Order: sequence, then structure tokens, then C-alpha cells
Amino acid sequence: MTKNRPTKRREPLYLDPTSDYGFHKLFGEEANKDLLIDFLNSMLPEHHQIADLTFKQREQHPDTAKERLIIYDIHCTAISGEYFIVEMQKAPQKYFTERSVFYGSTAVVKQGKKGKKWQYDFKTVYFVGILNFNYDTDAARWGKRKLIRKFTLKDDDGIELSDKLQVRYLQLSFFNKKPSQLKTRFDKWCFFLKNLENFDHIPKILKEDIFMKALAVAKISRSNPDNYTMNLMHRNAKRDTDNAIEWAKELSRKEGKAEGKAEGMEQGMEQGMEQGMEKGIVLGIEKSLKKGILTVEQIADTYEVSVDYVLKIKAKMPI
Repeated sequence: MTKNRPTKRREPLYLDPTSDYGFHKLFGEEANKDLLIDFLNSMLPEHHQIADLTFKQREQHPDTAKERLIIYDIHCTAISGEYFIVEMQKAPQKYFTERSVFYGSTAVVKQGKKGKKWQYDFKTVYFVGILNFNYDTDAARWGKRKLIRKFTLKDDDGIELSDKLQVRYLQLSFFNKKPSQLKTRFDKWCFFLKNLENFDHIPKILKEDIFMKALAVAKISRSNPDNYTMNLMHRNAKRDTDNAIEWAKELSRKEGKAEGKAEGMEQGMEQGMEQGMEKGIVLGIEKSLKKGILTVEQIADTYEVSVDYVLKIKAKMPI
């Protein structure tokens, strides 16, 4: 009798565009800047369409030794003067929103010129975050989830004060269209970025010059040793990251249950035990939220509770 052999896992044919190497290979090299231009133009308003751009130094050195060095993923300017900071963010980060504002504000300040003649006529700065996680998980705050969030300076009635600093978050996890549903250039780029690593053939809808070039750039083969080696390194790093997240979830679960059990034992009654365990779950969820490592969905999964339950606890926590 022939034993069933485990199916050998297929090696990916293309780089993961959400990895540091894959992202920079596609969008951060001079030879491929047409890919970045096409992608950005698919999500920009008509009056800020890019004709050409110039890559700027990724490292922004501070004016004084006490200030912090800034390293952008991609930093460039359009021929018409607009500044673009493009960041790929794979996982939630506690102060990602603040970092977005800080990076964008720094690009505004760097435009300042010495002397009395300068009248603060700086160019628009775009911070574009490509997020491989759910950003707007707080339904009470954000309401309906959106594939792309657009932020500018507005008053409490929604009247725009200035559009000179714009923050845009593209949440790839919310994009679920199939090839037959892709209508716009933006749709195609979202589909490309989200599914590239899993392509086993080229979808007919992407057989356009710009995407064929992107596919060639991201191709993994032994004849392209850089892509082949860096992809292996990325997969190992991703495995380590996934293991770290699982470890954090398990540790958080154990801490919460241990605290709840201890509190319940002190009360010495079955009802007390249940109350203690409930308290332990709440404490564990609060700790997980404070650490900022796991998303709301991951925390809910860890403690086997609903997302709404986690959000209620989050709403009661001090800001």
C-alpha cells in the first residue's frame, strides 16, 4: 500500500512586495521609478499627478546632535515640487500615526529657507503608508472601514484648513476584489501588491507593460541570485516574526489566566474563581493593548472573546 506523501510546498515565483527588499526592489530604485510614479498616480488627485520624480536621500540627518536621525523607506520629490514619503508597514506599531505626522512635518520643516524673503510657500507633502494590517479597527471611532484613509488638516466641522500635509493609509487587508472585478489602475495595483507573492501565473488583466515590467523586476530565479537569496532571508525573518507574535499571544494568555486564577483562589469560592478568571482576562487584554504588539483581532482570538469585547475594554482604558 502506498503511503500518502506530504505535498511539497511550492516555492514562490515572485518577491513579497511587503518585505523591505521586495518593496525597495519594486519602487525604490532609479531604474524602476516609473513603477512608483504609476502606483502613486493611481491614488493621487488630478492636480498632483506626477510627471517625473527624483529620489532623495533616505537618511535625514538632524540639525543638532541631540535630535533623532530619520530613515524613510522611500523619499522623493515630483518635478512639480511635491514631496512624497512612502512607507511599507507590515505590522501594527504603537505610535505609527504619530510617526506618520512626524515624518510628514519634518519634510515640511526641511523646506524652510533662511532669510526674511521666504514667505512659507512650501510644497505639499504626502505621507503614504501601505499597511499590511487593519488600521481602523475601532468601529466606534472610524465607523465604516475604508480601503484608503485620507487625512488633511480640518476643523471640527470638516472644513479643510490646509492640504499641504496629507496622510494616506492604504489598508491592503481590506482589498478583496477578484481579477474580473478590477476596473481602475488603483484596483490593479492593490491586487498586484496583495497577491504577487502567491501568483503561479500572470493574470490576464495585468498583462500591461507597467505590470509586466514589475513582474520581471520581482521574479525569483536562480539566475537572479539577489532576488533568490533575499527572498530566502525574508522568509526566515517572517517565520521568526510570526513565531514572536505567537509567543507574545501565548505569554499574554498565560499571564492573564494566572492572575485571574490567583485572584479566584484567594476568594476561595467557585463564583470567586469565575470572577477572578474574568478579571484575569480583562487584565491580560489591557496588557496586550498597552504593549501594542497585537491587533485588536489578534487579542480577541488570543482570549477567545469578540472584537467588540476588546474594544469595550480599550474604550475604558486611560488615554
